[in-house]
Amino acid sequence: MSNAAVSSSVPEPSRGRIASMDQFRGYCVAGMFVVNFLGGLDVTHQILKHNNTHFSWADSIMPGFLFACGFSYRLSVARKVTVNGRWPTWQGIIRRSLGLVLASLVLYGLGSSFKTWEAMDAVGIRGFVAELLKADLWEVLAIIGVTQLLLLPVIEASSKVRLMAAVFCSVAHIALSWWFNHAFVYGQPNVMDEWWGAAGRRAWDGGFFGIVSWAVPMLVGTLVYDLMMNRPTSRASRSLLQWGSALMLLGYAASCLTTLYDVRDSNQVPVAAAADDKFAIDPVLPPLKNASGRPWNTLLAEPPFVVPPEADARKKNYWMMDKRVVTQSFVWFSTGFTCFTYGFFVLACDGGNKRSRLFTVFGQNALIAYVIHHPVAEMVLSVVPDDSPTWWVTIGFVIFFAITWLFVGWFTNLTGQRSRSASR
Repeated sequence: MSNAAVSSSVPEPSRGRIASMDQFRGYCVAGMFVVNFLGGLDVTHQILKHNNTHFSWADSIMPGFLFACGFSYRLSVARKVTVNGRWPTWQGIIRRSLGLVLASLVLYGLGSSFKTWEAMDAVGIRGFVAELLKADLWEVLAIIGVTQLLLLPVIEASSKVRLMAAVFCSVAHIALSWWFNHAFVYGQPNVMDEWWGAAGRRAWDGGFFGIVSWAVPMLVGTLVYDLMMNRPTSRASRSLLQWGSALMLLGYAASCLTTLYDVRDSNQVPVAAAADDKFAIDPVLPPLKNASGRPWNTLLAEPPFVVPPEADARKKNYWMMDKRVVTQSFVWFSTGFTCFTYGFFVLACDGGNKRSRLFTVFGQNALIAYVIHHPVAEMVLSVVPDDSPTWWVTIGFVIFFAITWLFVGWFTNLTGQRSRSASR
């Protein structure tokens, strides 16, 4: 394919930095600080905690990052392919993506370790690699890097192809979860254990196969880039609010399938036989017979942000908005929530010329902010025990946030001075 053909497929930026995306990315970074610092503390409200049964505000941050990365990914390709050619651009993408994986490993480590030299035999190394790939690798930077590699073949494709790719990823994740992946992520017995190893080990943020789900918000981010390049601000924001509403409705509708896993209905009438285990026998294919004879309102799931019944009343299943497995009800609702939220950023920032200095600094230096906040949070949390009172948690958070902002601001000023010096 010629460069001219590529440029017709990938809309080139018609303006400089897109203020709404910088601001939205900064909002996600600030949200990450809030969630990562407060999430493990006893006084923190559940809406600021990650969970595996429903959608909370904390669960919106990571899909927001994937969405923003998709936007920037498409933007980067638009700028570089027509200038440098496809292969040099792809080489750069591969290097940067693998660099994100390496940065993730450096920041968070390899998970497990070898206690003795004798343990580093063939069996020990195989088990180590199995656990790394199943669970320990998947922090947000590694997820972004590997998802970018997965989407490299379609990043230059038309919007129709990328939309089809998103649909395919959703269907593929449902199929994989029915086959083995739901049990695989939760460390339950499954057909993959004999081949893979690491039996009984739980994963998080989707594990190895979660990349298939995380590709969806990133692909939607690429579609929103095209939208922003091809429509005026007012029409783009309106479309984002409409798309976001539709996706949230789809995600909630899918989550209503969880009510078919109720042990009892709202009137405490038995619906399904209770089992000793908290997991449903078939967590992906809903038992439709459990809808028979029930009032329609008992088939509506709890709204997002509301804690559902415990496992003794509703068995764990795929249709919960579950960030651990990265279920499709979670993906669709969280991606819709992200689009809807970004629509207001477009209105305020691109339409109303509103800016937040905080979001600007974090949004334009997201990677360095991510790297810095982790050791700062660990340092401050060492004197903020989990059972600290609210007043001490508040002081600790303010100190953590101020130190991180100070370092990121210092880095911003330093790089700005270097850029000005180089241009002289």
